[in-house]
Amino acid sequence: MRMLKMDHWSIAVVLALSGPFAAGAEPAGSAPEANQHYAYATNGIADHIGSGSGAEWKLLLNKSNLGGEELQMVEVTLAPGTTVQSHTHGALEVVYVLSGTYEHEVNGKRYSLTPGMVGIVRPGDHVRHLVPKSGPAKLLIIWVPAGEAERVLRNAKGTPVDPVPEVKSPYADNSSQASTNLQ
Repeated sequence: MRMLKMDHWSIAVVLALSGPFAAGAEPAGSAPEANQHYAYATNGIADHIGSGSGAEWKLLLNKSNLGGEELQMVEVTLAPGTTVQSHTHGALEVVYVLSGTYEHEVNGKRYSLTPGMVGIVRPGDHVRHLVPKSGPAKLLIIWVPAGEAERVLRNAKGTPVDPVPEVKSPYADNSSQASTNLQ
């Protein structure tokens, strides 16, 4: 298990860099197929999944809004005192701590992670997830390649999430000025 301290921008960089190495990724420079659909911005797919079970999940990315099966991303809030028994995953699992304290045990080695820290679980590793009784932990979990969300959430349904509305750019007539002003 490796532990890293990352800020919110670093996690975006990790996601961007994982694309070329993910299963099914298009080679660099290839154009997307005309019928390929994905969301350019998203609030996620479903919220409040598993409410009342000690964990509340929000499905953020899957094939339906990502347009491919390179990865899946969820946000989960684990209740104080949560202990998830030892299990394995068939995909790489990256756990980013958003808030609270999260204990991460991989192959018998236990780590206490706080906001900005990352836990990594390789396929086949034995992992336990634990949250101290002092308070909940909110995590961002990324699985590469996709497929784990269905297994973990067992196709539970949540509340559909409203799409992110497109905004009209004040620079629609002058795209060079827009890029200058955004730098």
